[in-house]
Amino acid sequence: MMFEAFFQVLALERADNYVRQAANSTEPKEHHMRLTADQLEEVVDEFHTWRDRGKARYVTSKEMIETFLHYLASGGYYRQVGFALGKAKPTVIANLRIVADFCMAIAPQHVFLPQADEFDELSQELMDVDGNIQRVLLFIDGVIIKIQRPDHAGNAYFCGRNGKSCDSINVQYLVDKYGRIRHVISGATHDKTAAEWSVELMNYLNQLPQDYAVLGDPAYRNLHNRVMHTFTGNGLNAGQLAFNDRARRLRQIVERSIGATELKWRMDQLKENRLPAKYGPLFAAQCTVAICVLHNRYTNFLA
Repeated sequence: MMFEAFFQVLALERADNYVRQAANSTEPKEHHMRLTADQLEEVVDEFHTWRDRGKARYVTSKEMIETFLHYLASGGYYRQVGFALGKAKPTVIANLRIVADFCMAIAPQHVFLPQADEFDELSQELMDVDGNIQRVLLFIDGVIIKIQRPDHAGNAYFCGRNGKSCDSINVQYLVDKYGRIRHVISGATHDKTAAEWSVELMNYLNQLPQDYAVLGDPAYRNLHNRVMHTFTGNGLNAGQLAFNDRARRLRQIVERSIGATELKWRMDQLKENRLPAKYGPLFAAQCTVAICVLHNRYTNFLA
């Protein structure tokens, strides 16, 4: 009887899970900003300076930033954001494009690969299968971001993975141990190929000291001799299994970082929304970079 009463109390205290719906006009727009009032003003000031407009246009700058944050955090389509904020669809499109350009312009200040003075602080020791100690500096993984099929693209952007059958871009995140995104790559190919086509990343790996490494999953096999990966398949020996256990404890931070961006910014989720890409995936890629900038500056609760 005592156990029965205990479970009844738990059932009464538990509330229904709250599911964030796409943008609509039934909620105050502040619920979709994800930033505090002070953080919002900081971004608006920076954006207004970047636009180089007079004081009379400050209100317009703030509305443009609010529109962009609302779009990333709520998901949905242009018309839904317009209905929620009381703006015409062409105005929403124009605002989003300008703010996306702004986020790309400031991205190098907030998303950058670590330099030598950060190596000691960021590195974590990991014993490889041969018993050698490697110092893991970054963790790499990919995520599928749903987009509209570009004109004349055919199946170039189609992802046929189980449960992810949609047109998409494959976004690669390189994350440090604090959950900060240090490099982002957007492409329409396999994880390894997308990373391999990044000239900046490959040059960085070429210059990385021999005792430092980047850790990934088996998708990055043979990407570079400075990229370690876990093992997969049947017949793994005891050393490989032990290495997998050690590596997974470390690289869970990249999975959590991806989850953190999806939790805060709905456009990263494989929901009913998709990023527009009718005339090409550039805007979709800019949105993914903008999410990384906002994650590193304000919404990284893993640090």
